[in-house]
Amino acid sequence: MPTTRELDVRPISPPERDPEIFGAFDALKADEAFVLVTDHDPRPLLSRFQAERPASFEWNVLEAGPARFRIEIRRRATEGAPTVSDHLERDHKRLDAIVARVQELLAAGSFPDASERFAEFTCGLGRHIDAEEQVLFPAFEELTGMTSGGPTFVMRGEHVEIRRLMDAATGALRGADAAEAEETLHGLVAILGTHNMKEERMLYPMADRAAGSDSARSDLVKRIQAF
Repeated sequence: MPTTRELDVRPISPPERDPEIFGAFDALKADEAFVLVTDHDPRPLLSRFQAERPASFEWNVLEAGPARFRIEIRRRATEGAPTVSDHLERDHKRLDAIVARVQELLAAGSFPDASERFAEFTCGLGRHIDAEEQVLFPAFEELTGMTSGGPTFVMRGEHVEIRRLMDAATGALRGADAAEAEETLHGLVAILGTHNMKEERMLYPMADRAAGSDSARSDLVKRIQAF
């Protein structure tokens, strides 16, 4: 797999960091990315990107502190404000690619590398689930009136099992238990396949329609992104 350039701004004085980061982003071509490494909470930087480079970037958290933060910042390949479907489906694909790489590393017997990449996966999927449960689902329920028995009720239940499998896979990889890690990852991939399909075919399009306007959808995506 190609290596993404890393931009470590920790040795740079704080006033000089943002110009360096925005310069690196502006030099990217469509669908290119770099990994930002910093020792400061990156949320103020995200707010600047949302204000100054709206709808032009993807923000993927690989490591969430407290001592070190790693953020993949990618230039979007398409123009226009993203919808809920666009934003969260791209994240599904990104996370699927990471877990596939973990399985490759596991098959090669590289437990430290597999465990490191799986930590990125759990960080990303954990944040993805949290953003759904605390931002998207409440907004969907308020807009549609669909609560108990609706799609968000079903998704919350499946999230419990997904988190359990993530925890089990983390333990198996750290313990270098190949059989347990392989079995648990297989189960995780299986449940994510059906879970993601239900979200992409039903929940996300319904949320986009319920939001109504482009500006409302864009605002909802920003809130999910900033969670």
